[in-house]
Amino acid sequence: MTTADGRGGLSPVARLSDLAARAGVGAGVTVLVSVLPVVGLVAPAVGAGVASWTDDAERPRGPKIGAATGALVALLSLPLTFFAVWVAAAVSPAATVGVLALTLFGAAYVVGSGALGGYLADRIAADGASRADTDPETTASPVERLKHRYVEGEIGDAEFERRLDRLVSADRDRTDSASRRETPETTAPEHER
Repeated sequence: MTTADGRGGLSPVARLSDLAARAGVGAGVTVLVSVLPVVGLVAPAVGAGVASWTDDAERPRGPKIGAATGALVALLSLPLTFFAVWVAAAVSPAATVGVLALTLFGAAYVVGSGALGGYLADRIAADGASRADTDPETTASPVERLKHRYVEGEIGDAEFERRLDRLVSADRDRTDSASRRETPETTAPEHER
């Protein structure tokens, strides 16, 4: 099977493989963060956020990547779960039911917080991108940026005047050279008339 399907995107196998790879990254981060005190409680969200942050897909897939990360972490904890059920079964049937209920609750928590972490990573990335698009520093002219720096106190009076003169003269030179290129010589010299 090829990596590109008829629509020009990735094939389902390639998409699933990419999702699994990102979930693996998130699961690794989750395991590493889970050993930290207090922060370990939100380790699935942190791991899923990191996995979603590394995604470069055109459409945001954060919740999907986060849920896959949580599911992978839950699958990795199955040996511990089987051991806990085995010990609980030796104690009593009620302990076995309690361990299974806690396991299901824990799996739901890990998958849910992973999906939430992926969603939040997508939102933060989208907010950062929209903020960069509307940032006046990136859309302002050089003179407006210079004025802003002067008002903020980043540069002094003499530096402001020097830079402003340089910008104005550069703009004037650009305008003059552009007008010379655009206006053809329509008048004939005096001796040709």
